[in-house]
Amino acid sequence: MKYTAPSSTDPRARPTPFTFYPPKNNSLVTWLVQMGIRSSIRRKLRVTEIEISDDDLETLRRLKGERCLLTPSHSGGFEPHIIMYLSKLLGEQFNFVAAMELFERSRINRWLMPRMGVYSIIRGAVDRQSFSMTRQLLASGKRRLVIFPEGEAIWQNSVVLPFQQGVFQLAFKGYQDAEKETGPTHLYCVPIAIKYTYLQDMHGEIDASLTRLESKLDLSNEASKATRYRRLRQIVESVVAANEKANDFKPAAESDLGDRAEQLKLHAIRHLEQKLGLTPTNRQTMLDRIRALFNAVDHIVHEEPSGSEYERQLATERQNAVKEHYDALWRLLQFSALHDGYVKKSMTFERFLDVLCLLEMEVCKERKIWGPRMARIKVGQPVDLKDHISDYNSDKRGTLQAVTMLLETSVSKMLEDLETECQLVSDTAENSVG
Repeated sequence: MKYTAPSSTDPRARPTPFTFYPPKNNSLVTWLVQMGIRSSIRRKLRVTEIEISDDDLETLRRLKGERCLLTPSHSGGFEPHIIMYLSKLLGEQFNFVAAMELFERSRINRWLMPRMGVYSIIRGAVDRQSFSMTRQLLASGKRRLVIFPEGEAIWQNSVVLPFQQGVFQLAFKGYQDAEKETGPTHLYCVPIAIKYTYLQDMHGEIDASLTRLESKLDLSNEASKATRYRRLRQIVESVVAANEKANDFKPAAESDLGDRAEQLKLHAIRHLEQKLGLTPTNRQTMLDRIRALFNAVDHIVHEEPSGSEYERQLATERQNAVKEHYDALWRLLQFSALHDGYVKKSMTFERFLDVLCLLEMEVCKERKIWGPRMARIKVGQPVDLKDHISDYNSDKRGTLQAVTMLLETSVSKMLEDLETECQLVSDTAENSVG
């Protein structure tokens, strides 16, 4: 299925055909996936227990038959599995929005995902068919729709990325579409927090990861005699120094480790922006700029070459060249998660291993998933857009910002509350721990 976007001065919205994978809801396929999802979660995520209170399940059950947008946290990367399990608990089948690259990974994905109720979106593009499908599904209300408003997963389970307002703009438009058909109605946005906690002592796994990273980075044997937190900082400092050298970048004099990491990230961002012809605004945060870079690359990679045979050849060559930026962007995203206070703020197994996971991905090119773990699900107070539509009609920008922040804050607060269940790391040298 194709569409042609209207012309625009924004190069990311120029007229270009895009592939769109619509949902092909198949109850049998979805039921079979639901039957196997618990085993998959246990095997792939090392999540042996899933916890949700009866009260939270009842909150969701009371909304059955209502127009409903579920907005879960997405910090671990595997949250769609958990939400699929939640749909099984509720005896329902959901629709999901997923990034285009998930469909293009394999023919199996392109066949299976739409039949599970998943449809595609190209980030950073005027993906009109995806936007239209979102509004249609919300207006009809036949299935709950799941959208992860953070957009990206940075694998820090105690952090919520800023929610993207475009998600809730589509929700308001879906409400207005429904209101035209039925008159005043309801459309509930439901904040959901998903927190992974370890079910056993993880000091051995932490020490093994520290040792593995120290070996890869040729850190001295003396490093292993330091406290765990000090060893972690030495590893991060070594990674930052190696990237400074690789990028021929010299930090400002007297910069501490946090400053050096920030300067290095900004240097890499500016380099990619220059290559892709992007000009940041003063209002954009570092994460906004990384998202804009991802969007620009996604747009180029997923656009369908058009024109003469030669023009298509040039476009394909450009796509292949731009694909190489993905590695740098994922490194940037991982580096954006490495900040000085994350572990120091609360030295839990979860936070410590979050950072070690990012470092293992960067240094060892392997994502470690430790366990056994429990996935804890919390459901916040649903936000009914009916209560905000009058304000939205008179002040779209202000109301959109307020509703987005309301849901983001709810998810962040629930994750914070769930952190009280986490066990603290003993910050001693490895050889002093029995």
